[in-house]
Amino acid sequence: MMPHNEDKQAWCDVGQAAEVKFAGPLFSGVSILQNPTKSSDKYTHDFYMMVPCDLKTIRTRFNTSDKYGISPFTAFTLNKKDVDRYSEKYPHIIIIFDIDYGDYKTLRYATLREIQRTIGLGKAKLHTYLHRVGDNSGNAKESWVMDSKWFKKLE
Repeated sequence: MMPHNEDKQAWCDVGQAAEVKFAGPLFSGVSILQNPTKSSDKYTHDFYMMVPCDLKTIRTRFNTSDKYGISPFTAFTLNKKDVDRYSEKYPHIIIIFDIDYGDYKTLRYATLREIQRTIGLGKAKLHTYLHRVGDNSGNAKESWVMDSKWFKKLE
C-alpha cells in the first residue's frame, strides 16, 4: 500500500528504498552508483552514472573540409571504422573530442546517438583518403568530417 499523498517522510522512505534497488547495472555497460555523500547530505543528488567513454585527441586541422561545407577552422574527422565499432560494441558510448590546433582549442563531447544523427541527417560528410587505399598498417580508409560546433562543450 502506498503512503498518503501528504505524508512526506513516508514518500522519502519509498524513494530511498527505490534508490537502493535502482543502483547497479542499468543497460549495455552503463551503471548507476549511489552517491556516497547522500548519508551526510540527504538533499544531494542520488546517483552517479558510469558510461563508456572514449577520448579523441585531435591536433591536425582538416584543411580541405570547406569542400564539404565545413569550416577548416572548426572541422575535425572521426574514423568511420570507429563509429562502426562503437555502434556494434558500445551503443551508449560518449566520445570526447580534445581539439587543439594552436589558434583553436576546444573540448567537446557527443553521445554515439548524436554522432549517428549528424551522419543520418547528411550533415557529416564521408571523406575517403586517396593515399590510404592500399594501406595495410591499420589507418582508416574513410572518416566522417564534422564541425566541433555541432557538439556540446565540456566545461
